[in-house]
Amino acid sequence: MDLTVVQRLAEELDEHLSRYQSLIDFLEKEKKCLLSLDLEGLLVTSQIKEKLGLEIQDSIHQLTNSLVETALMFNIPSMPNPTLAEVAALCPKPYDNRLNEGAITLARLKNIINRENEANRLFVEQSLNLVNESINVLTGADQIKGEGYRKDGSKDKSVKKSLPAKLSKEV
Repeated sequence: MDLTVVQRLAEELDEHLSRYQSLIDFLEKEKKCLLSLDLEGLLVTSQIKEKLGLEIQDSIHQLTNSLVETALMFNIPSMPNPTLAEVAALCPKPYDNRLNEGAITLARLKNIINRENEANRLFVEQSLNLVNESINVLTGADQIKGEGYRKDGSKDKSVKKSLPAKLSKEV
């Protein structure tokens, strides 16, 4: 049995995990830039994050190809795509543990990335809402206009109301 295919899969998995860890590091830098309102740092971080995202997409493609190739070597059907756990179950030691641990680490890193992305998204969304509310206060757009009244509070005589202007004694 030629273990170079399994070795390549394990190495590609390690590289893939490294890219995910780098993404987490940049998400943390992004959070610091957001909190300190460092727009220049945010721009640089976003560009690096985008580049890392593209590298991760390429890495996923390579990893999938290696996984399918390794699965075929162990006579595991390639459709649907085999999982790391399925391939690891048939790999000799130490690759079985390495692939299983890699799969667990990958799931953990993905969860961290999702949480960090969501936290940063919520921060940006809340900040934008705050800015929007501030603009509304400054421009007066937040004031509720009563029917028949102008912004300055004076009565608009062009608006006719169907209700009486005076209350009767019976009310």
